[in-house]
Amino acid sequence: MDRALLKKQSTDNAVEEIKNRLDIIETVSEHIVLKKSGRNYWGLCPFHKEKTPSFSVNAEKGIYKCFGCGEGGDSISFLMKVNNTSFWETMVMLAQKFNIELPEAGVTSESSEYKKQILEINKYAAEFYKKMLLENKEAKNYLLKRGINETIIEEFSLGFAPVSADELIKKYDKDILQKIGLLSFKNRIIIPIQDEKGNFIAFGARAMADSQGPKYLNSPESPVFNKSRSLFGLYQAKDSIKELDSVILMEGYFDVISAHSHGLANVVATLGTALTEQHIRIVARYSESRRIYLAFDSDEAGVNATNRGAEIIKSAFSGLGEIRHFDENFADSTVKQDRTACEIRVITTNTGKDPDEFLREHGAEAYKELINSAPLLIDYQINRIINLNEKISSPQDKAKLGKEVIPLLSEIRNSIIRNEYIKLVAGRLSIDEESLNIEVRKNLQKVTYPQANKNGLLFKNQEEKYVLAQKNLLSLYFLNNEKFAPLCINNYIKEVELSDTHLNLIKKHIDEIIDEFNDSDKLFKELLNKLAENEEAKKVLTDLIYRVEDKKDLNFELLEQYLTDHILYLKTYQVSERQKQLRASYYADNNDDTSSELHQQKVKELISERRL
Repeated sequence: MDRALLKKQSTDNAVEEIKNRLDIIETVSEHIVLKKSGRNYWGLCPFHKEKTPSFSVNAEKGIYKCFGCGEGGDSISFLMKVNNTSFWETMVMLAQKFNIELPEAGVTSESSEYKKQILEINKYAAEFYKKMLLENKEAKNYLLKRGINETIIEEFSLGFAPVSADELIKKYDKDILQKIGLLSFKNRIIIPIQDEKGNFIAFGARAMADSQGPKYLNSPESPVFNKSRSLFGLYQAKDSIKELDSVILMEGYFDVISAHSHGLANVVATLGTALTEQHIRIVARYSESRRIYLAFDSDEAGVNATNRGAEIIKSAFSGLGEIRHFDENFADSTVKQDRTACEIRVITTNTGKDPDEFLREHGAEAYKELINSAPLLIDYQINRIINLNEKISSPQDKAKLGKEVIPLLSEIRNSIIRNEYIKLVAGRLSIDEESLNIEVRKNLQKVTYPQANKNGLLFKNQEEKYVLAQKNLLSLYFLNNEKFAPLCINNYIKEVELSDTHLNLIKKHIDEIIDEFNDSDKLFKELLNKLAENEEAKKVLTDLIYRVEDKKDLNFELLEQYLTDHILYLKTYQVSERQKQLRASYYADNNDDTSSELHQQKVKELISERRL
């Protein structure tokens, strides 16, 4: 076989494999937070600014559509748009990610070798460090004194880096070892960092001696390690997060390790960086209710981290519903059933100790009591503001304190819950409840909660309505109805004229393949392949899939009526447009009797055709 043809076939197979590896929910969730509602998932569109979600993802079909800006497509389309890359640039990136050869794009096994090499070196280093720990009594005792037993050492693959790295240097290139930071670790406890799949992507290193500085060293970022997208302990915690439907976010390596050693397994930590929206999106995949506990240190830096973390979480979930502002123990059944975007609680020790110290001194049961009694974010924030100013008495001080609390109260959309908090705050500050209520209402006037328009049915003129009718007709090919299979639909509309370029292209492909793919799902998948590099046509195809959803419950008679009504409308519109054109020509030729008579005759014929 011709070498060029072989190369093309190999590339086509690689593209198909890449598409099969992609999951639309995982792909989109790396960039926005999604919340399931009905059959689909919803989130804030990353392609235009909005406050309420109009971005829909269909997991079954592997597509997305924004009802706000009109963007739509499959996983490839999404990555192209969000990364501002071409089709082939996107395929190259994915081929490298999945270690798939893509010959026509110049991606071979060699081009992704560096990532594989880093992971291989890190795996070997983790095993080497663990072996060194078992042979070093001082290092092992250091961990045992911190309550870390051999089971936890094994679970987290903890290790020890000796002063000499000769064994690593003998096996691997020194420059690569230097680049990924392994030559910096000397006489330190090693804490491997794993991704969600368990790959060793980086290391943290804790000094053994107090004279060593800094106390912690971390691997630099690399092609396999990004601090903003990585969470320590997630590989060990993900199953427990799912089971308990909650996650506890801590600050340090040993906070997490100590929690796990005390039987608290749904715990993760950031890696020497502030909490990011990417971190929140990652943990949101594992907790359906998005119950997030912030368990940072109790010092001033920890308090600031808690407040920053809370704002990041609220930003990540903005538009998906309000943050929970009530405790279920005190809510009636209707409020309990009201799904919120997420629930943020704050765990504080009130002893000034970090979670690791508290657990070692007071034990797991005492910490579980803190978890069970952890206040909601709003309660924590209000209590902290008031408790720091317990001795206030002057009207000026009360007004100043009220200004700090009012924005928190204004975040509560449920008026019943908001009024209860106003009553509570007014009582604790010894101020008039109605006065506080007035100030909150003033602040609320600055806050708007617009509703998302998800129907996508508004159009500016008759021409848009005409194109919409064409889309509605073509959408029926994807009805997945036994009585209205694609071939049956084709018999109805094969003679219908289409004005839209992309709809014509889709219809042309349908005509070419319909005999082979008389199944809606298979037809759609094959069309996606045909239109792989045509983003505008894919966007239209995605629109057709979303348009057919509300027709799936119609019976045969109603579907047939729907078909005939739309076909009649299209024909009527086309005749009407031709009449307008002929009238315009008639008036343009009013000095030419012969042309005018000819145009009059054509108009009469069209009118007769319209009546038929």
